[in-house]
Amino acid sequence: MLRARLLLAAAAAAVLVALLPGTAQGATGPVTPTPAAPGPRTPDSVARAWRAEAPATVVVGRSVRGRLIVATRQGRADAPYVLLVLGQMHGSEPRGRAVVAAVRGLAPPAQVQVWTISTMNPDGAAAGSRTNARGVDLNRNFPRPGGAPPSRLPFTGSGTPGAATYRGPHPLSEPETAALDRFLAARRFVASANLHSFMGTVIPARVTDRPSYATYKRLCRTFAAAQPRRRYRRLANRLFDAFTGEQEDHQHHAYGTWAVCVEVFPVLASFRQHLCAPSVFWRFNPRDPTPWIDNDLPGLAAYFAAALELADRR
Repeated sequence: MLRARLLLAAAAAAVLVALLPGTAQGATGPVTPTPAAPGPRTPDSVARAWRAEAPATVVVGRSVRGRLIVATRQGRADAPYVLLVLGQMHGSEPRGRAVVAAVRGLAPPAQVQVWTISTMNPDGAAAGSRTNARGVDLNRNFPRPGGAPPSRLPFTGSGTPGAATYRGPHPLSEPETAALDRFLAARRFVASANLHSFMGTVIPARVTDRPSYATYKRLCRTFAAAQPRRRYRRLANRLFDAFTGEQEDHQHHAYGTWAVCVEVFPVLASFRQHLCAPSVFWRFNPRDPTPWIDNDLPGLAAYFAAALELADRR
């Protein structure tokens, strides 16, 4: 199984390298372009040189209870294409963290830097709860694009403290979401994936314009086509949808990032595991995450490669 995972990781890395815009391929791998002669040391060049040596791990912020939220970078800090994988936002859904660990085993191409955050809800992870320590659903606490009013549809966020999807007193009221927003603003990611469970779907940012909707459709199809075991369906509707305060909506509309929520572990697989789950935790999470890492890692790599192609066309 370990060998299979390594092969899948290598294949995923190869997809990124092969589809990366502007990267030449030789008989034995990517061809590194000949470095240009060094130019004058301007303030901008000095800043870029500093960023290239920036630490590979940064503290994004702290949780309500003071636990650290940490991001790790692979690749050079001055690489122009920046990607993000967030493993856990709901404390009761930890399996995305295993996917993050697998992503950290990949070496990005020269022009790409990949940031990963294992969890942005360390208090919820410690307690095994969906919400943070103040009972706020962090994936309902981001600003709704355009100041959209709260939706009354089920599961789109509640204004009632104690509810499972309580959105908090106001957007970015929580230290975890405020810290992540500063992190997103500072780096302007080309594309990101926010991992949850369980549904077995890819949920793109809500967009109403036809070109963006069509682009997300292609990105989600690319993700699914690369999955070797179970292909995740896209969950989106251009008209019958609502802004709920989720990360992917905010990241797309505020920062121009191609952003998706990936719900790992399909519903059918959950019921095959337990017809009557012994707890909510085991309804949402596979006992063995390895098959789903192997299934989802190629999808992530293909999605990011397609997003990088879009970035090169801008």
